[in-house]
Amino acid sequence: MDGLHPLNIITDQDAAIRTAILIVFIGIIHRFCRWHIMQKVQEKLGTFVAQREDLRLEFNDVIDYSMTPEEFVQRWANMVETHGVADNTHFLDLYDLREYFVPAYFRHQFFPFLQTTSRSEGFNAVLKQYVHPHDSLVRFFKQYMKLQERIDVTEDAHEFDGDEKTVRLWGDFPMEKQILQTYTMPIYNRFQLELRKITSYNVRDIGVTEQGSIHEVFPIEGSVRGYGRRSYRVDADVANGIYNCECCKINRDGILCCHEMKVMTHLGMVTKYPEHYILPRWCLPPPDIVAPRDERQEKPVGQKLSRKDMRLLRYGNLCSDFAKLAVGLAASEKTNEIAERHMRAMEKEMADLKKANADALKKRKSTKHPVNTNPTNDSQESVPMEEDAATVENRKARNPPMSATKGRPGSKRKKGGLQLQKPKQGLCGVCKQPVHDARTCEVRLANPEKYSLLGLFH
Repeated sequence: MDGLHPLNIITDQDAAIRTAILIVFIGIIHRFCRWHIMQKVQEKLGTFVAQREDLRLEFNDVIDYSMTPEEFVQRWANMVETHGVADNTHFLDLYDLREYFVPAYFRHQFFPFLQTTSRSEGFNAVLKQYVHPHDSLVRFFKQYMKLQERIDVTEDAHEFDGDEKTVRLWGDFPMEKQILQTYTMPIYNRFQLELRKITSYNVRDIGVTEQGSIHEVFPIEGSVRGYGRRSYRVDADVANGIYNCECCKINRDGILCCHEMKVMTHLGMVTKYPEHYILPRWCLPPPDIVAPRDERQEKPVGQKLSRKDMRLLRYGNLCSDFAKLAVGLAASEKTNEIAERHMRAMEKEMADLKKANADALKKRKSTKHPVNTNPTNDSQESVPMEEDAATVENRKARNPPMSATKGRPGSKRKKGGLQLQKPKQGLCGVCKQPVHDARTCEVRLANPEKYSLLGLFH
């Protein structure tokens, strides 16, 4: 990570890990996994709390919907005093860990949609489906490649849903269409959930300040999922497009909360989502294929170009235009089929055009060079007619006709190792020496009576 350590981290309740984080990651925001803590609470206090329904409801409300550490401490003290659990050791242990798991202590910290270690635990569970602790390194690598392929297929499915499927907007707010075109589909789904919750609230104007107006957003009836029964204060600076809610969802998750969007609808500011609230991490990735920015070249006015220059000019413009089209045509299988269909049609039309031009040229040649049908002139050589300049210019020199080569063609059969070896050199039948044979042997020539050729070869 180029020497950069994370700013926020979530771990289990492990004393050794906590000590190591304090030593290595100085100044980091460390919190415990809330799911593990609540699981332990259910194991130790489940029977005790089950008999006290009011205590269970207030316990969850104090932990989930306290906005500030001071508010949490005050509400916790009222709860333990009201229900008489001030001396309960389990509640005392939870109170000592409050700075590590209570959301009120992390309202202004960026933990996008996370309060537990479910993301890493989920990946560990998937990884254990493919590999085993006792696998070899080679098998681990092969299994990990299978897992990577599964992840790629899932990402392709998400891209297909975003490119091919038409998403039905929840409302008629222009900013919803803006978010759909800006954010990825998972983040848009979360934004849409927040947008739907504006129907669960009403707005009451409280006052006006130098920066803008103050509003109270309160639930119409009952509890709102994720926000409880409480009311929320929203400060609105319409001139600068700044909205601050005490739930701090924009700081925690990176998107506007339903309370801020309710105030925006109340003030009629729903035409555009504020640009400074759009995080690049939630936006759609830039295209991996970028079309060339070459502009079309027009024929110079008052200048005559040669045929070669005109052909190059047309070629450059066609390449630029087709490259821009190819960016969109390569997006999906449907667009690719459109491109292939039109390409086949263009190829057929070009073939028909070439054939028509060839037939026209052949017809012109036949009219300029008529065939001599007079049998009395068969023995006479035909005199070619005078050709015009266009015919001479279009004539091209062709290769001479190929003739068969003389002799037997060389064998193309693959030879074995023994056949590729050089044959052993023979010895002379008279002196038993290499290089020559008995016909040219000097010993035989010096004693022709003793060594006759007839006797040697019989």
